[in-house]
Amino acid sequence: MTLVRYLLSWLSRYLVLRSWKRQKNSLLRDVALWGVEVNAQGRMSIDGMDALTLVEQHGSPLLVVNKAQLMRDAQAVLDAFREGPRGSKVLYSYKTNCVPGILREIHRVGIGAEVISPYELWLAEQLGVPGDMIVYNGVGKTEESLRSAVERNILAINMDSIDEIERIHRVARGLRRKANVGIRLGFVPKSQFGFNVVSGQAMEACRKIVALSDWLDLQCIHFNVTSNARRASTHLRYVEEAIKFMREVKSSTGVSVPYLDIGGGFGVETTKNMSGIEYAMYRTFDCLPSPPSPEDYQPLSSFFCEVIEAVKTSCGRYNLELPGMIIEPGRLVTSKSEVLLARVNAIKPRGGGGKFAMTDAGRLSVTFPCDFEYHEVFVADRPRHDLDSLYHIMGRVCTSADWMFKNKALPELEPGDVLAVMDAGAYFSSYSSNFAFPRPEIVMVSDGKSLSIRKRESFEHLTAMDTTMGGTPCPSL
Repeated sequence: MTLVRYLLSWLSRYLVLRSWKRQKNSLLRDVALWGVEVNAQGRMSIDGMDALTLVEQHGSPLLVVNKAQLMRDAQAVLDAFREGPRGSKVLYSYKTNCVPGILREIHRVGIGAEVISPYELWLAEQLGVPGDMIVYNGVGKTEESLRSAVERNILAINMDSIDEIERIHRVARGLRRKANVGIRLGFVPKSQFGFNVVSGQAMEACRKIVALSDWLDLQCIHFNVTSNARRASTHLRYVEEAIKFMREVKSSTGVSVPYLDIGGGFGVETTKNMSGIEYAMYRTFDCLPSPPSPEDYQPLSSFFCEVIEAVKTSCGRYNLELPGMIIEPGRLVTSKSEVLLARVNAIKPRGGGGKFAMTDAGRLSVTFPCDFEYHEVFVADRPRHDLDSLYHIMGRVCTSADWMFKNKALPELEPGDVLAVMDAGAYFSSYSSNFAFPRPEIVMVSDGKSLSIRKRESFEHLTAMDTTMGGTPCPSL
């Protein structure tokens, strides 16, 4: 056993040192990749606003949205998808970043809404998104939200189970209004989502919808099979399968489905999902996976061009009328535009070597995606400094589970330093929690000015829904 422990210890040291070397050689060490500058003082500047000044004005932790980068990325998606078939639509995935101040800016340039919950559907309505620019996915559709979706005549309610077909038909019949519906194809056998294609369940669902065509109109075939994809290969594979299925639907029911919704899962060049092996090694040996290389990322225009051509080619092969295409990007639109600023409160030695950096943000509050994704980090007042030391960057909740990064290479840190975690625009605020601490403020920066688009939670906000607050104090024991 002593030999086994020695070998494991040696392996751990080797893997961590190798990870350190790879971090030092990372191609992500230029803040310009995120549309961020280094100002004359050598500090990180977000569209004319010094990052440390933002923390002084708004507190820490702080989520900062770079409006210029947000608009560049939103427009880049629209431009890249412009060659899609007639009637094609870009619908932003609300679950990625459901902050109204961000969503308004996205909608202003002509991007619609893909929603997965009654709340998100309600929010899209409040933000004035037209019905024909909304798709309602997900498994938690309440009857009230279905009524709202039918009344607004949204583009499609994509169903996920046979039972849901009956529910929507009943709602539509009660309203005396036809419902636009679709189905999600279950291409991933182990996933709980969608109708299985191989078993015939998906075809059974389509036949049932067509049989209930008095109040249901089959408008969409949908799939979503990947996350943070860096190349088009996975989407291309399932486009072929989906078009083949649409041909079978037409042959079986006589219905030509007008839309193919290929979902989201489009990645960005500055972050990546960890593979199963990388995740296991990270958890076992605390060795951070290799950084992604922007050079391995397929350019957006090429990515969409391949997907669009695959749809056209498959339709030609199966003698099928070209459907309108729907894409549901989330990360692609907002990931790079948002930065998390977090303060280092203390530096502590770590047993077995290395150091802890105790911060005011961790995965149990706002950085949960760092659990399974690679994210780059800079020190805001010296983003170009060498990566001299390894740190376990910890949060402030009293549990060892509240870490942000393990063995992250950074310049030598001091209490008071501000860390900038990049690609915070995808799932950081969506997954955020007020476990023991209020959730952070979100500000939008534009042309050297900052605007608060979500206030920091107050203690009063955290207890506003509690019916026993303000009553008789507990007696002393």
